[in-house]
Amino acid sequence: MLARIVYYKLNSLPEEEIVVVNSFEKAVEIARRKIRMMGAVKVEVEII
Repeated sequence: MLARIVYYKLNSLPEEEIVVVNSFEKAVEIARRKIRMMGAVKVEVEII
């Protein structure tokens, strides 16, 4: 399945990423890992 992850930053446009995962929990894990690297303040995960 595919997951759409949107990273929201303070002073810029949101960045969107589409990843292939086998569960929603894996998508959330990927988002949590990258949120620190990107300096995002909010993340949105959606299964598509």
